[in-house]
Amino acid sequence: MEKLKDSLSCITHNGAQSTHILIKESSSAATLKKVTLLARQGDWLSFNPDDGRKCKHIHSKCNAVVMSPLLKVGEAGAAHDHHCACDCVVVINRNGELTVVYIDLKSGNPVGYEKQFRSTRQFMRYALGLLEEFHKEKMSIVEERYVILYGGKSSFLNKTSTTPPKMRQSKPDNAYKREVSNPAELYLKELLTDYKGVVA
Repeated sequence: MEKLKDSLSCITHNGAQSTHILIKESSSAATLKKVTLLARQGDWLSFNPDDGRKCKHIHSKCNAVVMSPLLKVGEAGAAHDHHCACDCVVVINRNGELTVVYIDLKSGNPVGYEKQFRSTRQFMRYALGLLEEFHKEKMSIVEERYVILYGGKSSFLNKTSTTPPKMRQSKPDNAYKREVSNPAELYLKELLTDYKGVVA
């Protein structure tokens, strides 16, 4: 896990030192700007692939937002889906077996997220492949979860306490959706509990 932490340039929180994960949306048009996940200290990390994919070539005029500068960006208007990214990834290590939670914030109707999740999932697999190839560190992903946190109504208008829907199996094209206020605060373990109440 330490090698993975050392290899990522966009880590936001480290479970050895943090008890929360702050996810922020920088767009001025967003109504959902800040979500805090409360977590126990442990062997986990979070990173922001959306921020990490900003291309920073020193000897180039490249201002692209890319997963890797080795991958073609495309001509004007020709998007490549593999350059999409979600807002936060949480990686939890249990003896070399990883649970990975991909999270995206959406202010309005939560649609159009599949490409972001699929691209980020492939980046995660690529990063683990590099660790195995160059450092002989084999870590297996045993579970992946895809979560959309959406809404962003003021917490003053959302005073009624409601029980959130139970977490269910999720896929890049069928993510678990949870409406939250802005700012929002919830426990990470809520995103790790399945519909039977078992924590993954």
